[in-house]
Amino acid sequence: MPPIAANNYLISCLWPKSVYVCPSCCLRNAINPLRKAKRPAHRVPVPAQRRASTIASVTAVNAKKDIPHAFHPLYEALAAVQREAAVYSNLSQIQLALRGLESENAITRIAVLGGPDGTKTRRLVKALLADPLLPEQEWEKHLLSLDDSDGRALLLRYGDQLAIDRSHPLVRTLFLPSLTLQTHNLEILLQAASSQTEDEGSGKQMYLTPGLETPTSATGRFSTVMYPVHKALVVAQGLDTVRPLLALGSTGKSGVGEDMITVVVDSPWDNLSSAESPLRPITPISLQRAEEAIATFRQSLDNSFHYEHAWFESGLPKLSTWLTEGTEALPSIVKPTIRRLIETLAANAEQALEQEESAQLQKQASSVIPTSTRDTLNHYLANWAETAHTELRDGLDIVFNGKNWRKMVWWKLFWRVDDVSYILSDTLRQSWLLDADRGIIYLAGRIEQAGLLPSRLTNPYQISSTDTRPDPRARSFGTIPPPPRLSDLIPSTASPAPSPTTHPLSLAGEHTPAHPIRSISHMRLYLLATAVPPMQSLANRLLMHCLSTTFLTSSLSALLYVSISTTSIYEAGGIAAVGAVVALRRLQKKWEEARERWVVLLREEGRRVLRRVEDGWRGVVRDGGMGDVEDEGERDGREKARRVVREVRERLDEMAR
Repeated sequence: MPPIAANNYLISCLWPKSVYVCPSCCLRNAINPLRKAKRPAHRVPVPAQRRASTIASVTAVNAKKDIPHAFHPLYEALAAVQREAAVYSNLSQIQLALRGLESENAITRIAVLGGPDGTKTRRLVKALLADPLLPEQEWEKHLLSLDDSDGRALLLRYGDQLAIDRSHPLVRTLFLPSLTLQTHNLEILLQAASSQTEDEGSGKQMYLTPGLETPTSATGRFSTVMYPVHKALVVAQGLDTVRPLLALGSTGKSGVGEDMITVVVDSPWDNLSSAESPLRPITPISLQRAEEAIATFRQSLDNSFHYEHAWFESGLPKLSTWLTEGTEALPSIVKPTIRRLIETLAANAEQALEQEESAQLQKQASSVIPTSTRDTLNHYLANWAETAHTELRDGLDIVFNGKNWRKMVWWKLFWRVDDVSYILSDTLRQSWLLDADRGIIYLAGRIEQAGLLPSRLTNPYQISSTDTRPDPRARSFGTIPPPPRLSDLIPSTASPAPSPTTHPLSLAGEHTPAHPIRSISHMRLYLLATAVPPMQSLANRLLMHCLSTTFLTSSLSALLYVSISTTSIYEAGGIAAVGAVVALRRLQKKWEEARERWVVLLREEGRRVLRRVEDGWRGVVRDGGMGDVEDEGERDGREKARRVVREVRERLDEMAR
């Protein structure tokens, strides 16, 4: 710890903080660090109105800014643009405008951008800031003799004495005792414009926010820091470089007027006079003639007439007027330079909003599917539905009149009861809407290929790779097999069978479906899981009831015949016959009713699933392909941005009245 800091820390610990320590006492203690710290010779009490709890440091992040009362509405509106419309605005320019509203006489920052060699730009700035009534100043010589080898920009500020600050990694600051800088409260940034983009779309904005490069690490990489300005003066290096800069002189949709950016070209006067028409947006100057005029006037006041002619012929009076235009400070009125910057910000934000909205509309219009494609797919759907219903009717008729179905008559259950589940499952797998399932898979691919399937949905017939298990035969010989899993040994029975209303691919249900179209194959699996086992259970139960009833009545008849001697064999046999007939009749009735219900179930479920599949895909063909629906959050964000930009416009209009 330095001696002065150590002494200050020691004194702050020994004496109360309600007093100010005299700097001279600290200095005496700091001269000899080994000397014992003494109580200051005198203490100055802190005024009551300046307690620590009420004093905000100038470096505090949340320090309250003293903004003029007349600028408060515009400042708040511009701060809202920084919060709500940061995507559509240049944040560095917004911060520059906010700083300009913090005082009535804010600094006006001007950039002078030249070629790789900064000598010409320094000569031009020297000619604009020089006072011909005074002899050549020291700062003029120092400005011309500066070295630009480090590549950093040069910032000119007013100072009572000539001084230069090289500590900043981005810019070198040169303090000049210039009357122009002091009177108009100006800052001038000199930088090479070779790295600036000069296309019509972003050239204007890039010249108003020149980038300062700084190394970010020891690897040699550079990062660009934006340094916004209120005005920009672009110095063209000869007539060959004028053509790319012609667009900067006119007012365009970017919101940047010709009073914020001006382009000058330094060339012999004879060439400029012959090319006056094509160079109309460019300001022609003769820097050498202006320097000769200043030098001639400084030699003698008798050369004032020659100085006036040479100075006006050089073209610099127009630049001098442009340099100081709009920098006058009036009470309760925003400086014209700051006002134009805010208007530019609002115009650029409105243009960015319009471009994003038009791009969204074009994207939506380009993704709309033509009506002819929809009509063709609807025709295919109608043909598929007709073929599927015909297949359901004819296929089930063939099955229910076939050999396998006759194996399930009631009197064959005694030796075919174990085949019930096999015959019913085979009926579903082999004869229930197989062609319809394959047809809708093909048609779903056609619909997805046409771009009618919404992006939030997926094809229900695509097989997920996460559901497939690796094939053990795919492993190479000699590798260690994977350890067994519990699910491979014990089938899971915890999850119930899927239902048509809760299945992820169903049309209805309390849960949100992953896809609105029910699949025929999933409905077949649902029937296999819910309709076949009850039939097998019913067959076993009815057969057991029939056999048990027959056995009980036969046992009763035998008991009566043995226990009662008067009972004849015919009477006892009659009781057994009645029991057998009743049991067989019940078996026949219950089983045939179950078979009829199962036939009706297959037909009705088939019609229902076909109708829902057709209606679902017709809805996709009707509603799909209407363009990408814009996110509601993005639309709300754009509306908020448009609202805050409109408020800035309104505040500017109120201040202009």
